Amino acid sequence: MSASVLVVVVVFAGVLIYSMVDRLLVHPPAEAERADVNSPTKIEKVIQISVRNECGAKDVAMDFTNFLRRRGFDVVETTNGSMFDREFTTVVNASGNYENALRVAEALGVKKEYVITKLDPQSYVDVEVLIGKDYENLKPRTGIE
Repeated sequence: MSASVLVVVVVFAGVLIYSMVDRLLVHPPAEAERADVNSPTKIEKVIQISVRNECGAKDVAMDFTNFLRRRGFDVVETTNGSMFDREFTTVVNASGNYENALRVAEALGVKKEYVITKLDPQSYVDVEVLIGKDYENLKPRTGIE
């Protein structure tokens, strides 16, 4: 085996090991399962989400929906919101379990300061994602896992 082939194999193995350590220890995937998994009022064990485009850009809500679904979340509604000038993407705790909203925010790369509680006893979702104009900097668009 030539020295150049050996170097390529060692570099390739190093990249694989780095990727594995990064994925498992540095940037582990967000948990899609509900924090309140034993809740008597909810049937599903997976966090249920409504995604709303409130930035006005085309197809953004579907990009976020697909991103969240690939990570195991249950997106049950994808729509346009009531406005199209939201500056920052906001994750809304609609069910009373703040940890569920934090898990969604972590998956998307939304800062904790943009996670709010707005309880809605009529809501059929745990979390609402209101996409703002900062969507280009979040994980569904940057490709950062």
